[in-house]
Amino acid sequence: MLKRRFAAPGRKGAPSSFAGALYWILSFAFALWLIWLTFSRSPKGVVGETVSGALHGLLGQSAYLFPFIFLYGLAAILLKLGKPHKGLMTLTAGILLMLGALSSGLQLMATAFPASGFDGGHIGYYMEYALEKMFGAAGAGVFSFALFLVGAQLLFKISWGRALKTSWTAMAEDYRSWGQARRDLKAKLKLISEKEGPEPKYEARPIPEAPPPKINAVAEQGGAAPKPGAKPGPAPLPVKEREREDASVKVQPHKKPKTYTAHFKDFKLPTAELLDPPARETVIGPSRDEMEAARTKLEETFKSFDITVHVADIFPGPVITRYEVTPAPGVKISSIVSLANDVALAMKAAGIRVIAPIPGKSAIGFEIPNQKRAKVGLREVLESPAFNERREPLAFGIGRHAEGSIALANLEDMPHLLVAGSTGSGKSVFLQSLILSLMFRNTPDEVKFVMIDPKRLELSFYQDVPYLYDPKVLPDSVSVITDAKDAAKTLICLTKVMMQRYKKFEKARVKNIAGYNRWAAANNEQPEYYIIVVIDELADLMVQAKNVVEENIQRLAQMARAVGIHLVLATQQPSVDVITGVIKANLPSRIALQVTSKVNSRVILDTSGAEALIGKGDLLYLTKDSPKPLRIQGAFVGEAEINRVVDYLKTQGRPDYPMFVEEDETAAGGKGGSSEELIAALKLINERRRVSQDLLKAHFGSSARATNILSILEVNKFIHKPEGSNRWEIFFDKIENHLADHQSAPAQPEGAAAEQEGVK
Repeated sequence: MLKRRFAAPGRKGAPSSFAGALYWILSFAFALWLIWLTFSRSPKGVVGETVSGALHGLLGQSAYLFPFIFLYGLAAILLKLGKPHKGLMTLTAGILLMLGALSSGLQLMATAFPASGFDGGHIGYYMEYALEKMFGAAGAGVFSFALFLVGAQLLFKISWGRALKTSWTAMAEDYRSWGQARRDLKAKLKLISEKEGPEPKYEARPIPEAPPPKINAVAEQGGAAPKPGAKPGPAPLPVKEREREDASVKVQPHKKPKTYTAHFKDFKLPTAELLDPPARETVIGPSRDEMEAARTKLEETFKSFDITVHVADIFPGPVITRYEVTPAPGVKISSIVSLANDVALAMKAAGIRVIAPIPGKSAIGFEIPNQKRAKVGLREVLESPAFNERREPLAFGIGRHAEGSIALANLEDMPHLLVAGSTGSGKSVFLQSLILSLMFRNTPDEVKFVMIDPKRLELSFYQDVPYLYDPKVLPDSVSVITDAKDAAKTLICLTKVMMQRYKKFEKARVKNIAGYNRWAAANNEQPEYYIIVVIDELADLMVQAKNVVEENIQRLAQMARAVGIHLVLATQQPSVDVITGVIKANLPSRIALQVTSKVNSRVILDTSGAEALIGKGDLLYLTKDSPKPLRIQGAFVGEAEINRVVDYLKTQGRPDYPMFVEEDETAAGGKGGSSEELIAALKLINERRRVSQDLLKAHFGSSARATNILSILEVNKFIHKPEGSNRWEIFFDKIENHLADHQSAPAQPEGAAAEQEGVK
């Protein structure tokens, strides 16, 4: 009967569609009715009371689980969930084992703890009695649990291995996160202790010099209304004059503050010992016997096609070896290039790249992957004489050329760089090696990084390093930018920084940042720093804010080189929608890692070849001076190495730079000037007893003015924001002293008259 009922439609004896639908409707209605019977305390009727009493009598408290398991069994039969247990007998056995084992466990708990209120019903009582007679009380509990797991396995087909693996992975990830948070906390505590260490000595110096009783007495007299006949004593006069001179020296809004320079004057560059030591390999590339065998095999392969060639030279590299083939007179280059796939088959190579011809040579290059790849570490590049002999501030290490020599580049000459490659090709590792190379050569006063990482993964290592820069936020709020809208605002702000620098360079009559820094050194002015904009995933920005991003990247790429702003753009989606013609026209220097097709290679390099790369840092480097791309194996830097360098950099300080203030023409052309605005701001703060950007903006009518005044107040030590806090600390005594020294200021804001009346 059961086989007939579940027979496939169309067979003899199969029920009609109406009968099948009626069967399942009644079955699910019965399951829902059981749920109501089990949990409801309202009257259930004669049948309902009988069924409910039977369920609770047989199963005890396990009866609350029975309707849900029964409903799952119906769904499993109807939807054919899980082929191993789709049979009715298997489902029934699983349900009985689960409910019986659970009832037995409840009865065991009721026996051990009589006052707990557990009830396993008749099934639980007899099953627990039998198990306890055979295995004892502890054995009854163990076997009840084992039978429950067997029933669950029959019903749900649980993958215990996957569950254990997921749990272990989650625990390991939590432990790594805890360890990283612990290391970050130690680094921050060390930084705080270093910052707070010298402060007591600094504050203790003036104490023995000034007589405290006399100064306090003068301060009390100055706080009250002066009597007409009162004359100041002889001692306070020098102190007052000295305070006035100090105030006049400190408060000079037209002069550029230089306090942030001293923040990194004792900065110590990281050393190469923080990176993993290079591999102890004396020979890079295949052995001499392997190269000779490959030479013979290559010549014989061409000879089998009636083409006479001679392998003139061999250049072994860490990943590929280049064989320079010289054709016999009368042999066409096209006939040799067309045999690239046949050569790859004969050499048993995954893929080869042909350079036809090699620039400056009468030979054709065949780049064949080595059987054993050699690892190129960043440390061996940074410790190489070629890198240490370079004096350019933006020189960085790429890796090793195809022939094994160290590959270097200068970002200032590029002047911008485009990096593209498919997922897993080594694009992000290349960015890490570029960033670390520049950090190993320059202090935060010389180079700063604007890091934009929509993926939130690759550049998050550098959170809170002193090299971070974002012109639209204060240094204590700077971070790696992950939001596309924030990135667009930052790019817009960078174009304004660029134009401000052009105006500054115009006044100094210099052509570039190097000339301006020489002029600044000669005129005791603050030099400018290089700004490196690193965008790890350009495609995501182009999707969310294409017009703004493309426009500002175009402006920066066209004009920012002279003022020291350089772009490094990376993407794993090298399509014409992302790498547009406007971007390509302004980024002549490009690096292509392994891509999936010739079309993507042409988008990046305007030529094929990147599709033949073998991944893991294997790249083609196209410069504006090279007619054809150069094959380079990129340097590798691991996550542990990056963490060691970043932890060291965090101990050297936090990000620090002058806040960018947009020039306000109305403020520049209006009455007064920044000194009068400062006095007005101090009076406003003293009257309101608080300070915020919104307060200054409402009073002065400009967000740029408010930001500028807030920065001047902080520089002149009128306000201070403690580390780890978002509230300003206001030094009212210093503000009152400064206002007392400038009572004769010509311009007074609203509320000044009221303040004077209060003094009287």
